[in-house]
Amino acid sequence: MAAEHDGADRLSRSLDLLWGSKDKPSRGPKPALSLEKIVRAAIEIADAEGIDGLSMQQVAGRLGFTTMSLYRYVPGKDQLVDAMMDAASGPPPQLPAAEGWRNRIERWVQALWVRYQQHPWMLQVQASGPPLGPNQLAWLESSLSALDGTGLTAEEMLFVSLFLNGAATGLARHSTAAAQTAAHTGVPAERVGADYAQILERVLDTDRFPTLTRVVAAGAFRPGAGPGEGTTHDLEFGLQRLLDGIERYVEERTATCPLGTSASATGPV
Repeated sequence: MAAEHDGADRLSRSLDLLWGSKDKPSRGPKPALSLEKIVRAAIEIADAEGIDGLSMQQVAGRLGFTTMSLYRYVPGKDQLVDAMMDAASGPPPQLPAAEGWRNRIERWVQALWVRYQQHPWMLQVQASGPPLGPNQLAWLESSLSALDGTGLTAEEMLFVSLFLNGAATGLARHSTAAAQTAAHTGVPAERVGADYAQILERVLDTDRFPTLTRVVAAGAFRPGAGPGEGTTHDLEFGLQRLLDGIERYVEERTATCPLGTSASATGPV
């Protein structure tokens, strides 16, 4: 019960902060300090140093205020990170309906990828719940809007949106981790992949790992061995194959279900 209460309290605090429903402080240096300035400073720190070392004290020092003065605007670090995530997400891309659902989803995923490249620390934040902030919900609305009218049910639209978000986030996290490892060790990411392949060649047992052994021997781990050059092409290849499957499913659904029932249905037909 205590854990549930703590979770509900954290959710309430974050909602108040993200949507501005909490009364603003009536006293204090209003002109010199604001939630927007605090969040902006925190994002600048995270962009430069990562999220792990971020502290309220560090943000206060960057702004030239005491740590306690920040608590007039934000309850704690958890809520600050929530506000940072929403602010760094920014508004979703404009997706003209005339482009068709597939092109709109492609642009949505690509824009999400760019956002992660701009703020890689976002990938270090462990999600503590569903999206809450206005920008994050706008991204969800954008993807759902792109899928609306395809013949998918409401639940299927949400699943596709969450799955594509998870796929892009996972690949971006892998790419960022590889880049950070290369920066810390001085060994290029391409070389890490080649070294890994050599290690596998030494330890793999063909009886136990026959397929993996064949994949390694074919050079799949060598730099540029995939369908494109680099992680961006990996994203594009994976995205296109996912969309191929969704498109085929949409075509089958359209053939058996009127388009007007897509968002009103509650589950697969």
